[in-house]
Amino acid sequence: MLCNMVCNLFLNKKKITSICTCVIIYIFTPLIGLCEDGLIWDYKNDDFLEYIKEDNPQKNLERQRKLDEEVKKALDINLLPVNLEDCITIALKNSTTLKISKSKTNEAKWTFANSMTFLLPQVYYRYQIQYLTGEFLVGGIFAQQIQANPVYSGINFSYPILADAKQIFTAASNHNLLKASQHRINQTREDLLLNVSQYYYDLLQAKLNIDVLIINLKDRQEQLKLMQARHEIGVGTKFDVLRAEAELAIAKQELITSLNTLRLRQAALADTMGIDVTIAIYPIETSIKTNELISSKYTIDNLYDIALSLREDIKAKQREIKSLNNLKNMNYADFAPQINLSYEYGRAGVLGSTLRPNHTWSLNAVMPVGKKLGVGTFTQEKVDAAKVHTAELELRQLKGDIKQYIVNSVYNSHSALEKIESGKKEVEAADEGVRFALVGFDVGNNTFIDIIEAQKTKTQARMSLINSTIEYNKAQIKLLYDTGIISPKSLLKSYNTPSVLHQKYRYCE
Repeated sequence: MLCNMVCNLFLNKKKITSICTCVIIYIFTPLIGLCEDGLIWDYKNDDFLEYIKEDNPQKNLERQRKLDEEVKKALDINLLPVNLEDCITIALKNSTTLKISKSKTNEAKWTFANSMTFLLPQVYYRYQIQYLTGEFLVGGIFAQQIQANPVYSGINFSYPILADAKQIFTAASNHNLLKASQHRINQTREDLLLNVSQYYYDLLQAKLNIDVLIINLKDRQEQLKLMQARHEIGVGTKFDVLRAEAELAIAKQELITSLNTLRLRQAALADTMGIDVTIAIYPIETSIKTNELISSKYTIDNLYDIALSLREDIKAKQREIKSLNNLKNMNYADFAPQINLSYEYGRAGVLGSTLRPNHTWSLNAVMPVGKKLGVGTFTQEKVDAAKVHTAELELRQLKGDIKQYIVNSVYNSHSALEKIESGKKEVEAADEGVRFALVGFDVGNNTFIDIIEAQKTKTQARMSLINSTIEYNKAQIKLLYDTGIISPKSLLKSYNTPSVLHQKYRYCE
């Protein structure tokens, strides 16, 4: 019988150890509480998932306030809360890139206007006075000593009846370049909208990740307190304390890196908006939700057809090809006749006498035979034809690239949605995993390593969910851009985050 009791005791050794551990913790807990409040980690799941799913303005403001205080304290900066609409408005007003594009279009406008002046007559006034002294032949026969001052005053009108045909092709080319430049302005505006909105979501991603990492840091602090308390009462090991200290240090490093990322992205967004990069732009959102900007009912072919009809870079390239064709055809003007009619009314005489009126009509015709007997014209036409062919190939490549971009954006949207759905389940499971890891640790079924891994999984799951949501929204923005329908209105579809800039353009230069 005694032998049986010893065997049973040996088989239940693990259970007895767990019971003893619980008894020791129960006995010494009051003593620990006298040393320092909160040494024992009373873990409970927070409202991360509910916070993402639900929109509670009061809770959002409180969460925003706490996070703002943490960021201000860490970076020692003043934050400028803005929403996406604020950033778009300021960027469209301040962007230097957009101003440069407008200036180039203005240059193209006046270049075209200048090229059209060949249709206007040339008018000028001419005054001439000479001093003649010596012998001159009168009528080409009689020599006569002359000392006089001939004077001429007159107005000349010259008009091209059939002008240099090259000027016609030059004007047509400049007109197409003007149209191309106008499309480039729209393309620059679309580029700006794409960059501002994507930089904004990058910044929001950094902010939300900081929120997760702050929670992770606090949890690591509580874990360290727990391991220190267990070590003090003799139920924990020094290794667990050291491991907890290492995990706390890692959590601090991750938070510091994320704060630095936030500051760099603030500067990138401010620079794109055309404002001082030292202004700490800060997204007002405290959570992120998916925002479908283009319906999933559209196929890739539908979106590609829309892009071919709306993309500004395609339109600009087509205009540039027309301009190159104008320059190519201009070579044939080397063989076109040039006819110019001019009329001059003047008064001539000598100084001190009455000037007598005279009228002069002239018709000037030139029949060119091309440059260098036509060889120069022929070879230049081949050069210009090659430029046209190159531009057409570039247009074909551009269209192919656009279709590839659309495919990428569509599938990135689909995969991001799938990752979001699985990510929500992962967050729920990871939260529960931490709680069960702690429960198992209390009864001796788990080790501290299990808690560390569960906490790491929880943090990674939350950041992964945030990143997947940002990825989806950025893919939708890129799809708007790829199809050529990006605009402030399309970007702000279903966007209801209120602005906090009370004075409009107060921060614009």
